[in-house]
Order: sequence, then C-alpha cells, then structure tokens
Amino acid sequence: MRNFRDFAPDERRNYITLSTGEYYPDILEDACRLYLPVLETFSGMLHRAESSTALFMNIAQAPNQWMRIQLSRVFRKYVSPETPVEMLKKKTQAEKICCDFGDGFRPIHIVQERFDSRPLPDEALCAVLWEYKDRGKKGYDLTDKFFHLCGCNMARSGNKATEI
Repeated sequence: MRNFRDFAPDERRNYITLSTGEYYPDILEDACRLYLPVLETFSGMLHRAESSTALFMNIAQAPNQWMRIQLSRVFRKYVSPETPVEMLKKKTQAEKICCDFGDGFRPIHIVQERFDSRPLPDEALCAVLWEYKDRGKKGYDLTDKFFHLCGCNMARSGNKATEI
C-alpha cells in the first residue's frame, strides 16, 4: 500500500481537498433557478396550511422524493430548526416528527409572515440549499479513493460497495 508521502505534491491535494467548491456569489443564478420551483411549491403549501403540523404532513405526501426533501429543508429553516435533518427525509416518520417536535414548531401565521417578507426567489435561502446539493458526494469520492489506494478491486453499487 502506498503511503501519503509516496504521492507527488500535485497528487496529494486530491486526497486532502475532497471538493473544489464554488465561488459565491457566482452560484446564485444557478441556485435560484434550481430552487425557485421548491420555494413556489412551499409557498403554495404554506398558504393552504391551517397549521405548521398540517404543512409538514402535506410536505411528507409530496410524491417526488427530491422535491419532498427540498421542501423538508425549507420547512426546517422556517418552522423547526431543532428537527434532525435525517428524520425529515423519511416520510414514514412524519407523524412521529409532529408528535416529538410539533410543540416547538413555529406558528403557521408567523411562518407565513416571515416567508412573505422575503423575495421570491430568496437568494440567501437558495444559497443555503445549494450547499446541500452535493452533500454525501465527498464521502463517496473519499471511499473510491480509499479503495483505489488499497489496491482493492471494488465498485459502488447504489449506496453499498460490492466486490467485483
């Protein structure tokens, strides 16, 4: 197995820096284009909801997984920052989340007021959501590099590494 010192200096940066990152505010145009439909959908759900709990239950019913996760992230920012992100991703946990965290949900009229006070698209929120976009990719890249370093003949299948 190669040691870190065996790599040339220009190779080392590939194992220290997992992501090149993106410049701010350069990402705003793409972020707003990607997340405007999410914010519009959230706005519609928000203004139809009679309570924050009802809002979350409606979000949990969104049929598209990507949209549901994005709506849950917006919900967390406006309604329930103490709710664990990973719990919000599981639609089967919606009732449990409401039972466990519902008392801490911001009242719906305040959420509506705060949401309506922001421009649409909200560049600040779009930038925050953009940061989630490639979350997890760094870990997969590191895993691939690890197996390559070890000389293992591995390939990823879904979220699980399997030997070829």
